[in-house]
Amino acid sequence: PTPPPVPPTATLVPQPTQEYIVRSGDTLFRIAVRFKTTIRNLVSLNPLIRNPNIIYVGQRLNVPTEAGQIIPTATSAPTTSGAALVPTTAQQGGGTNVVGYGFDYGIEAYLVDQDVSALTGEITALNIGWVKQIVNWRDFEPVQGQIDFGTLDTIVDTLNGAGVNILLTVTTAPAWARTNTEESGPPDDFTAYGTFISALASRYAGKVQAYEIWNEPNLRREWNSTTHPISAASYSQLLNIAYAAVKGGDSNALVISAGLAPTGFNDGVNAVNDRQYLRDLYASGLANLSDAVGAHPLGWANPPDSVCCTAPVGVETHYQDPTFFFRNTLEDYRQIIVAANDGSTAIWVTKFGWGSSEDTVPPSQNNIFFSYTSLGEQAIYDPRGFELGAELGFVGPMFLNNLNGCQASMGAESCYYSLLGPNGPRPVFDAITGLNTDQPAPDVTEEAVTLPGEVPTQETVIDPAVPTLETMPLPMEITPEVTPDS
Repeated sequence: PTPPPVPPTATLVPQPTQEYIVRSGDTLFRIAVRFKTTIRNLVSLNPLIRNPNIIYVGQRLNVPTEAGQIIPTATSAPTTSGAALVPTTAQQGGGTNVVGYGFDYGIEAYLVDQDVSALTGEITALNIGWVKQIVNWRDFEPVQGQIDFGTLDTIVDTLNGAGVNILLTVTTAPAWARTNTEESGPPDDFTAYGTFISALASRYAGKVQAYEIWNEPNLRREWNSTTHPISAASYSQLLNIAYAAVKGGDSNALVISAGLAPTGFNDGVNAVNDRQYLRDLYASGLANLSDAVGAHPLGWANPPDSVCCTAPVGVETHYQDPTFFFRNTLEDYRQIIVAANDGSTAIWVTKFGWGSSEDTVPPSQNNIFFSYTSLGEQAIYDPRGFELGAELGFVGPMFLNNLNGCQASMGAESCYYSLLGPNGPRPVFDAITGLNTDQPAPDVTEEAVTLPGEVPTQETVIDPAVPTLETMPLPMEITPEVTPDS
């Protein structure tokens, strides 16, 4: 007998999508209605949405596309830096390819003179793959030729035993190496730095994966010298010596150029604008002197997805320049890198984060922006910074500032950023813990978030007043202070 015909089976066709940029007043419910879909479908199309009740002005979402439908984008979101990101080509090294490492989660920890074992336990609880430890050269070689490795041995061996990758940021010359000992600064003879970092690379070969060469050399307080002016040309000489020294000690270790301080100040004495400094570094040969470009895209109190120069709600200062915005800094740096035909080189975010003074001492007037961010907002902004870095596609490991600044008594500013607050873990600790797991990140509770209105759950959303982090102009006087105090 003739077998019965087999009924046709459906073939799943990927759902066509377009990009939609979140505007002021949007909620996932409203966007779902606009595009004749559901919140659940929007979440499935945008796996980086951790909490469907929180979206951001300027955030880019995938939405279903109907035939003939045109999504307005020209006026729905501001440009981030005055120009669109330059697409890379294969000839430019489209995509990023830092040797051995792509995007990953990291944190800066203060482990010197602390309980290294206990803090390593906190780090592993966070599911963090990388740790940054600042190595102040002056503290480890106070007498020339006598390096005290004991403290670093404990730190490196403990982290290494826990399977955590290590970035050492080596900075701050000892007094014996400098003519001018005011503030922090480089040695008069750069080869002295090369000798020190060569000793580190040789001793910790196979244990330390990367070295960042100096910290924020575009600021006078970090590069105070009567021998070497604040300039990319001076720093590139140090970087050249350090690159050879590190590779000579451990050929597999990576060399990361110094994260620059985002600043619009540019007098050449107190500071050099970081964008111009990076351009000058490329003119001095940066592409051949490092394996990745370090960056410190701080956000002050501006949400991660916001861009210059409209004040977000509740932000009264530190919003008038692109250097105050996390996203602007990353995208500006990317354009400079691509323009230098170095598009295959990733940006390593060696310092970022949002601080809050809600549970500790009030900030100074220069750092008043710490008072604008609540602990609940910190628990939203820090994870979103990681997510945005992953979305951009040109970012390598990112190091959140910081784990334990309050406990380590590193000063008020470090405490504002710290995941471990003066009274124990802050809400941001649990929010970060959920990022690098298969489990969803814990929702931030109403008690932790200082936003108006009740935030409904996904199941109960009915065209509500779910808060988006909107932007609106606020008057203020512009002050010359554009970088946080040390």
